Formats: sequence, structure tokens, C-alpha cells
Amino acid sequence: MKRSKTRAQMQKFIRSAYAILSTPIAILFLTYSCRVHPSYNMSYFKRILLGFRFVWNHQHVESATSWRAHLVMAMKLLEMPPEREGAVVECGCWKGVATVNLSLVCRITGRKLMVYDSFEGLPPPVEGDRVAERAFKKGFVPGVLLGTLEEVKNNVAKYGAIEVCSFHPGWFDKTLPEHQESIALMFLDVDFCASLHDCLQNLWPWLVGSGMLFLDEYTDISYCAVFYSEKYWDRYFSCAPPGLIGIGTGIQVGMFFLDPSMRDQVVQIQGPPRSTTYCIKGSRALWDFYPDEERPAVA
Repeated sequence: MKRSKTRAQMQKFIRSAYAILSTPIAILFLTYSCRVHPSYNMSYFKRILLGFRFVWNHQHVESATSWRAHLVMAMKLLEMPPEREGAVVECGCWKGVATVNLSLVCRITGRKLMVYDSFEGLPPPVEGDRVAERAFKKGFVPGVLLGTLEEVKNNVAKYGAIEVCSFHPGWFDKTLPEHQESIALMFLDVDFCASLHDCLQNLWPWLVGSGMLFLDEYTDISYCAVFYSEKYWDRYFSCAPPGLIGIGTGIQVGMFFLDPSMRDQVVQIQGPPRSTTYCIKGSRALWDFYPDEERPAVA
């Protein structure tokens, strides 16, 4: 028992040491880009400082998402031309650390940040939502992962740029149908299949061409499968599925993460996932090469 405890402590130390030592290198790599639009006046040095501010905010606000993922989204916003219309939308903010960081880059790029959350924690499971049913079998209860509206606003006011934010409290099936604004980038951290469905149904039509959707639940391949489902996208949007970049392990942000099945086990060194995944509106994840089928004649 003592040896096992010592091993777990050593593994925790190594994970922490790696996270600390890799932070400056990750910031240098993640903030480097030749495509940042000059109108934002964000030099490489300023982007590096922004990265360290993201780390600071992450250390002071409880979070289930990574500053590395936030920095990736910030860089994508800085690479977008200012004439591309659209707000930034966040669905599922918990305590608001992603809100804090996204608000800072929204202020730089002159975009609004629209935050949708129940501010009452996770909803009760919907019949047929296997992710929600599995979570509640593990001991989740309605209201878990609660961040109140006051708490989130206080965090954003203290560490971010609350003047660019608007907050929309309520369950997604009630609030998202009211959305009426173009979206340049959205970040979904909504946990359940029913919640993801609500977000896609109500927000995807507002995502501009070449706009980006970032997703936090990238380790659950069956959850992410909706982005490859021809049936889903043909039924609801009459188009090909957009696919998802980084499914399973996330995009590269300079962190260990080798085996999703080990994420909840203490006796491993990789640690929990610290990345994100995304898709671009206009992409087509559709396989259409069937050499054994006859093709229509070309006139």
C-alpha cells in the first residue's frame, strides 16, 4: 500500500513537472503564426504575453478545460480577417475560465462573446442519451458542475473583459432557438448528446462559411461520431458531414495523452487530456470512391 502511494505521488510530481516545464515551450509554439491579421496589432511578443496571461487565469479560476485549448482558439480568431462577420459563442462555461480567456481575445479582435449556460449545472438525462445515462450511473446528479451566473461574471470582471460579453442563462433547448446572430467561432463544452444536438440544431446554421466549431469532449469517439454521420447531416442540414480534426486524442498542444481508457486511473503518468478538437464549416468528411460501382457517363 505504501509503495503504491509513493508511486502515485511520484507520477503526480512528474506530470506536474512536465506541465510546468513545457508551458513556456508550448506558448512559444502555439502563438507562432504568419497568418495573424496585422490590423489586430498583435506582435509575436504580445501573443506570448497573452499566452502567459491565459496560464495565470487558468491557475486562478477552477477549470475542466485547458489554457492550451483556449490559446488555440485565440490564435484562430487572430488569424480571421476582421471583415469576417460573426460573434464568438461559448456553450457550457462552468466557472468561466474559458469565458475569461476568450473575452480577452474578443476584445482584441473586436468581437462579441455570447455565453450560453444553464448556470444550474448539468441537466437531468434525456431518454436515449447514452452519455448522460452513463454519467448518472457513475454518480452524477442534476446540478453537478454548477457555476452560478454571479460567480462567472465575477471571474470575467476580475480576470477578463466583461464588456464584450453577454450572458444567456437557461437550458439550451429554451435559449438557443432564440439565437439570431452570425457566428465566427463557437466552443462547445456541453457533455451530453442531447445538449450537443441542441447546439448543432440551433447554432450551426448561424456559423459563417469557414467558421470554426471547437469541441471539448474529443476523447469520446462515439460522441464525436455525429460529425461524421451522413444520416445526421443529411437529415437536419441536407449536406455532407464536416468531420472533426483531432478526434480521440485532440490536436497537438504539447501534452502527453496516449490512452483515453487510462484517464481516470491513478497509476499512470499521462494525466488527463489537455487539448481540443475542431471542424470548419464547408469541410466535407464524405467518402465517395467506390470503384466497383458504375459511374454516370460524363458528357
